[in-house]
Amino acid sequence: MGAILETEISERINALLNGKTNIKLLEAGCGSASYFKFVPTVQSVGIDILQEQLDRNSAIQEKIHGDLQTYPLPEQEFDVVVCWDVIEHLSNPRSALTNMFNATKAGGFVILGFPHLASFKGMVTKFTPFWFHRYFYRAIMKYKSTPFRTYLRFSILPKRILKLAQESGFSVAYYRLTEGTATKKVRKEFRLVAALFYVVNLGARVVTLGKCESLYLDGCALILKKGERQPASGLRRDRV
Repeated sequence: MGAILETEISERINALLNGKTNIKLLEAGCGSASYFKFVPTVQSVGIDILQEQLDRNSAIQEKIHGDLQTYPLPEQEFDVVVCWDVIEHLSNPRSALTNMFNATKAGGFVILGFPHLASFKGMVTKFTPFWFHRYFYRAIMKYKSTPFRTYLRFSILPKRILKLAQESGFSVAYYRLTEGTATKKVRKEFRLVAALFYVVNLGARVVTLGKCESLYLDGCALILKKGERQPASGLRRDRV
């Protein structure tokens, strides 16, 4: 979702891990590379459904070829679980989230990054065919790689993930909504689309008396902390 945000997440999680050693890390849907750098000594485990992605990831010490939605992760095993730009590609993200939550130790952290469905980009991605996604990222964004199929289930709306996390004994250590590169690029290069976005966004904010989040904010980042008992309520919101 952007190098600046990933750097900020790295700084936040390293501050939270300050003083801890021998951290056991799970990269859930690790792909071919890691997004974050951890200061403490880390024993890293990666799980991915594609063997070729695992083979290319040199940062992972232990590799699991499996589906995050169904693979039986060991319970209370990991100090940190990272799942970044993954759950939007899963047909049953709730199962994957529950799996990760169960695999986190008490006092451990889960780091999530995913698209915000209730945004311009989220809604366009959700309700357009996959061929359009391929065209957009190749012709407009100039990406050479082919995007993975995206499901964007309603269960990954931030409020629903937060509810599931709190039911699983987690509190919120960090929560941020941000506008990604794709939305910024479209607004900059296509004036008519930018005007339409402005009118729709303003209308949504007026109708909901400001309760509706800005529809430009298409990415969500979370750091969740697992407690021994029911976590304290509270939610920090940062926006850019």
